[in-house]
Formats: sequence, structure tokens, C-alpha cells
Amino acid sequence: MTKHVILPDGRVVLPSNADPAAAGTHVFGWIKHRVGLDLGRNDPSAIVVIRDECYPEFTGNGFEQRLGARRTAVVFQESIQLFSYTDLADYLAKRLGQIPHWTLAIDASGLGAPFSSTLDLAGIEHWSVVMTAGSTMSKKGKSVTVSKGILLENMAVGIETGTLTLADDLPGKQDLLNEIASFELTSTTAGNLVLSGGGKGHHADRAIACALAYLSATDLDDTTGPVQQKLTGWA
Repeated sequence: MTKHVILPDGRVVLPSNADPAAAGTHVFGWIKHRVGLDLGRNDPSAIVVIRDECYPEFTGNGFEQRLGARRTAVVFQESIQLFSYTDLADYLAKRLGQIPHWTLAIDASGLGAPFSSTLDLAGIEHWSVVMTAGSTMSKKGKSVTVSKGILLENMAVGIETGTLTLADDLPGKQDLLNEIASFELTSTTAGNLVLSGGGKGHHADRAIACALAYLSATDLDDTTGPVQQKLTGWA
């Protein structure tokens, strides 16, 4: 069985020795972690980590390579009861320091904008995602505006098609599934359909964090390029 080589930036290659015939045949796969943060206001904040991996494989035609199947899976989730943005940024920095090859997407809606600025000052690169009504998504630099419907539907499609899975040994797996299932289509007074979380006091923080992480995987990050970040390696 051919052993893959993981590069320091998270890209994955197949060794093809020094045979001149292999020149230019390499395809880069990746192992990366997409981190989503839903910022709590009066309720806890939530962090969800999705492992995103895709490995190159030989086609059987000499040294020719192709990318194999892509797999994304939720491998970590937690809730944090911290109301100081400075404390939360410090906690997040420590958590990111335990995760290799990460990218980060945060909920920057409303009061999330000052927290995004706090992360900028701390040198933590991230996608700043503002959730809106409507049915559009746009990007400008690292700032993203996306309708809540698109955000959640993107995650739902991933789960329904099996493109996004939850690790079998994920602690609190059923709780996360329940939060995701709590979102439902409702009609506004104007007759518009909107997605909303079900149940009084049910904020579905981890479901939103999961949706942010998955949006990062599907629409925001370059999968094959190197991941640049200051916090690397397991603690």
C-alpha cells in the first residue's frame, strides 16, 4: 500500500520516487480542519471542528494521479460560557494551538463585529461571516455576507448526501444532530419562508458553528492551497 506524505502546510502527496517519468504528475490532496465559532451573547458560544481530507491516488496509468473521494466529518464540538471577548479570544487561541492546519470562520453578525476586530488585533486569521435574511452570499476579502437559509441549507445538504458526517465517537453527537434537526421552515407575516431554530430558549449554537465550519469547507477556503496560520501543532 502506497504511503502518503503529509507536507507541513497540510497538503498531501503521493511519493513517485525520482523517476523522470513522474515529473509533473503530482496531485495535491489535503488534510485540514475547518473551525466554526458561533458567538454567544447571553447564551454560550460554541466551537465545532470539521476534519476535511482528500487523498491523491494513482489512476493505474503509470505515474498518473487523481484526487480520491473527499471526506468531511465533525470531529470536535464544545460550548464555552465566557462573556468577555478578550477571554473568549484567548480561549480560542489556545484551542487553535491544539489543531493542525486550521481555518476559522466566525459569526460576526451584530455584536460579533467587535469580536472579529479582537481576533484581528490578536493576529488570528479568520472569515468574518455576517448572517442576513434573503437568499444570497457575497465575499469581500475575508468578510462574508450570507443568508441564514443558505448557511443552514448548505449544511443540511451535506448531511443528507453523506458528504458531511459526524464521527462515530464524537461526544454529544446526538445533541448536535438534535440541534441541526431543530431548524425548520416557517412563514413570516409577509409570506416569506425562513429557517428558524425550534423551541423557546433553543439557540442551536453548535449547529450554527457546524454550518459555519462547513461553509468554510465548501465555499470559502481554497482546498488545495497551503494553510497559513500562526498557531500550529498539537499542544
